Amino acid sequence: MMLNLGDPASIVAWWKVLPERHGPQLEAFERLRPQFAQPIRTAWRIIKADPKLQSMFEKSKTVANEIMATASTGNYKDDSADGLLAA
Repeated sequence: MMLNLGDPASIVAWWKVLPERHGPQLEAFERLRPQFAQPIRTAWRIIKADPKLQSMFEKSKTVANEIMATASTGNYKDDSADGLLAA
């Protein structure tokens, strides 16, 4: 899948593939690539306004926070096929 950071619809479609991983990446892109901040903010508004996507957003934030908390303790292993961290 190709990601066009200038197109909010492309950003939303990419985010939906793996929200718990792509959400933090979008937050980083927004900070590190200010030229794309506006389309990314628009994509976040689209996600938060759609009830189906909003529930995915809430769940992905929880999962991402758990992954980050586990990774910060150093008590994790990466033996999964998709590369997600496992406690």
